Amino acid sequence: MVVYKLHYFEGLGGRVEAVRIILAYGNIPYEQVDIPDHDWPKAKSNYPNGQLPVLEEDGKMLTQSMAIARYFAGKLNLLGRNDWEAAQADAFIGTIEDAIATLKTSNLIQKLILGHGNDQTALEAADALRPFLERLEKHLLTTNGENLVGNHLTWADLAIADLYKRFSITIPHLLDGFPEVKKFTNHVYNLPGVKEYVAKRHIKNF
Repeated sequence: MVVYKLHYFEGLGGRVEAVRIILAYGNIPYEQVDIPDHDWPKAKSNYPNGQLPVLEEDGKMLTQSMAIARYFAGKLNLLGRNDWEAAQADAFIGTIEDAIATLKTSNLIQKLILGHGNDQTALEAADALRPFLERLEKHLLTTNGENLVGNHLTWADLAIADLYKRFSITIPHLLDGFPEVKKFTNHVYNLPGVKEYVAKRHIKNF
């Protein structure tokens, strides 16, 4: 039996959470290897590229959160039903890094991750994310409201919904004015496996 080990910083959701959501939906067991912040300087050299997250499988290591997420999405037939749908799903996945990069430009993402932000931080982050939410809202109005690609679940649904759901926890009222996005994220968070995982997870801030 294959044993999956997911290495990431202790207590953080961050970039690896999309992977955990996919694993939860697929009921795929794994071992969480938590790296405390104070151990990271010494542990860093043990990992390819000196980065986390890392998936370990039978002694092999895979880096990059979305590569790991895509790997498991493939096992669960969540990439899309044809090449075009797979490409569309990949395009939505690409907006995750775009959104995070937007927050990085003013160091907002670091404040959210570490919990060092305040009301002004939340307002600035909400303003920065508004264009992404506006586009997502507009797109969802052209779909069944529950799926980004076609009329069935893809890994893009799981990853995008988780991103904005976690952002909305850290940034109060983020989804106000975006009813379709709110409905979409709630739908994904109520999927079997996901609902149970979210109810018991313990992560710091974003």
